[in-house]
Amino acid sequence: MKKKAEANTNEEFLEHKRKKTWIDKQSGYTCFMLYPRSLFITWSSSENWTWNSFKETSDENIEVAKLSHVCWLDVRGKFKISELSKEVEYEAVYVVKLTKGANGWELPVRLKLSLPGGKVQERRVSLLEKPRGEWLELSVGNFFTRENIIDGEVCFDLYEHGGHWKSGLVIKGAILRPRN
Repeated sequence: MKKKAEANTNEEFLEHKRKKTWIDKQSGYTCFMLYPRSLFITWSSSENWTWNSFKETSDENIEVAKLSHVCWLDVRGKFKISELSKEVEYEAVYVVKLTKGANGWELPVRLKLSLPGGKVQERRVSLLEKPRGEWLELSVGNFFTRENIIDGEVCFDLYEHGGHWKSGLVIKGAILRPRN
């Protein structure tokens, strides 16, 4: 089911506001935002996460996921390569915010990008010194869509399995967009 956003934007919300698509003004290529309900978040149905309404830039309300406390952070997303523009270098980015009282981020989070064919990119990012109360973009990695690769999925993970308690992370979603 598709619902058109405001008439003066190129945004289109999909799957009951679980995803959004738009055309990048600079490149003309398709972009996607996967909101938290489209992602697999470990322990998301328990008291470890709260789900809050948030007003998006297009004046649409979306849901964000706020971490109350977990010792095993695991957020995963996947997307069909066939839905992306061909012959384009894309980047996968998680959009997150740390609340003022966020704690437990002494260990870096890991960001992993898995591509069809088995190629994997992985990196670590420390959230300890990141500003609080501001949306941050955590780059997972870059990949190139090929005309001859129409099957398969790109998978993007955000995790930290250090075994100590963490809190105060807000997840707005994951973006797939052409790399500038």
